[in-house]
Amino acid sequence: MEKTRLQRLRAVAIPADPAIRTLSTSTLVNTIGNGLFRTVEVIYFTLIIGLSPAKVALALSIAGGISLLFSVPAGHLADRLGPRNIGAAALVIEGVLLSLLYFVDTYIPFLLLNIAMGILGTIGQTMRMATISKMGSPEERVRIRAFTRSVTNLGIAIGTVFAGIALAFNTKQGYQIMLLLDALTYLLAGYFFMKLPYIAPTVERGEPFGFQALKNRKYLGATLLNGIMSLHFVLQSVAIPLWVVKETSAPRWWVSVIMLVNTIAVIIFQVRVSRGSGDLRRGSLLFRRAGFAVALSCLLYSLSSGRSVAMACVLLVVAMCVHVYGELVGSVGSWSIGFGMADEKHQGQYQGVFSLSWGLGGTFGPAFVTAMAIGIGQMGWIYMGAMFALTGMVMHRLVVGRKYTTTK
Repeated sequence: MEKTRLQRLRAVAIPADPAIRTLSTSTLVNTIGNGLFRTVEVIYFTLIIGLSPAKVALALSIAGGISLLFSVPAGHLADRLGPRNIGAAALVIEGVLLSLLYFVDTYIPFLLLNIAMGILGTIGQTMRMATISKMGSPEERVRIRAFTRSVTNLGIAIGTVFAGIALAFNTKQGYQIMLLLDALTYLLAGYFFMKLPYIAPTVERGEPFGFQALKNRKYLGATLLNGIMSLHFVLQSVAIPLWVVKETSAPRWWVSVIMLVNTIAVIIFQVRVSRGSGDLRRGSLLFRRAGFAVALSCLLYSLSSGRSVAMACVLLVVAMCVHVYGELVGSVGSWSIGFGMADEKHQGQYQGVFSLSWGLGGTFGPAFVTAMAIGIGQMGWIYMGAMFALTGMVMHRLVVGRKYTTTK
C-alpha cells in the first residue's frame, strides 16, 4: 500500500510523458531566474541606478500595455508556423535583451528594453499556451497547465530565496549577478523548449489572415470575465501587502507568511484540483465556485482591520486560505473554459485572445484594487467581493447557456 502511494506521488511530481517533463523543465529553469531578478528589479533600478520609482513603474506599465497588442498576432503565428521554434527563439532573444540591462543607467534604454522584453514575453507565453492546447484531450490540457503552474510557483519560490542573498548584501554587483543569472535561465529555457516534439501548424500558410477569435462574441465575453476574475491575483501582489501595512495591526513580516501560504498551496494542490476538469460545464462550475470563495476572502480581509494583532494575523491567514482555494479552482475553471470554447484549428489565436484577460488585469488592476482597498477601505473590499461573486455567476451562465462539445 505504501508503495502504491509512493507511485501515485511520483506520478504527480514527475509526469510520465517526456514532452510534459521537457516543458516543465523549461518552465522551472526560467521561473527560478524570474524569482532571482524580478524580486529585486525595482529596488536595483531605483536605489542603485537612481531612476525614480514613478518612472520605473511607468516604464513597466507602458511595456505591459504595448505587449498586449502582440498576443493575438502571436497566436496567428503559432497556428500557421507551429509554436515550438518561435517560442524557443522568443525566450533566447528575451534573455539576450535582459542581459543588456546590465549596462543601463538611464531611463530611455530602460524603457525601450522593457518594451522589447514585454513583447517577447507575450509571444513566448502565447507559444506555451498554444503548445499545451495541442497536447492531448481537454482534461489532459488542463492538467498539464496545472502542473506547469505548480512548477512556476516552485521556481519563483526558489529564485526568491536566493534573491534574498542579494537583498542582504545590497550591493550593485550582487543585483547584477541576479540579473545575469536570470538572463542565462532564458537561454536554457529556450534550449529545453526547442527539445519539445515538433507541433505541426493547423492553418495552411496560404490561408488568409482572419480574426476568428475576435469575431467570437461569447469567447470575448469569457475573456473579459476572466480578466475581471484575474484581479484577485493583483490583490495578492498589491492590495493585500498595502492593506496589512496600512490598515491592520499585523506586523509587516506577516505579509511574507500570507504569501507563503499561497505559494505552498499552489505547489501542492494545483494538479490535484485539476482532476476531472476537462469538461466545459465542470470548468464553469469551478469558476463560479471561485467567485464565491474569493468574495468570502474579501470579506475576511476587510474584517482584519481594527483588530488586535493576534486576531488580525489569524483573520489574514484564514482569508488567504479561502482565497487560495478560490485561486486553485478558478485557475482550473478558466483554463477549461479557455481551451474548451476555442476552435481547435485556431487554438493558438484563441489562446492569444484569452491571454489578454491576464494582461489587462495586470495593466489596469493595480490602480483599481488600490483605490478600492485603500482608498475606500473596508467597503471597498465588500464591493470587490460582490464583483467577484457576480463575475463567477455570469461566466457560468455564459458557458452553460451555449451549445458546446468537449471536443471539436
